[in-house]
Amino acid sequence: MVVAVTIVSLFDFVAGRLHPLPAGLDPADPANLERLKAHIAATPGSALALVLAGWIAGPFAGGIVASRVAGTNRRQYPWIIMALLFAATIANFFAFPHPTWMIVGAVIGIPSAAWWASRLAPPDERR
Repeated sequence: MVVAVTIVSLFDFVAGRLHPLPAGLDPADPANLERLKAHIAATPGSALALVLAGWIAGPFAGGIVASRVAGTNRRQYPWIIMALLFAATIANFFAFPHPTWMIVGAVIGIPSAAWWASRLAPPDERR
């Protein structure tokens, strides 16, 4: 899970560098919610695509690592990581407006990443 969250955070960091928050905009301050929503709405597609790529790469990389660290039931761990990150992504959709293409990409891409990671999982160790 640490790997997955780190990957997502790195992609978000780079996207934030491409389209930084305006000076004085504190995203943690509820009084700035409307300004934050306006900023997200004005974010270029390239930065949003980078965020979406992180949402997909994170569960994939985290699932690969988890399946290799686990001794048994290796194919289930990518799905567990995906479920946690997918829930966080859905919560994000309700918190802030996102373009439709980004929502569709996440709904298709995140489970697909888990599927690929589970397919690439090594066989369980025999005991």
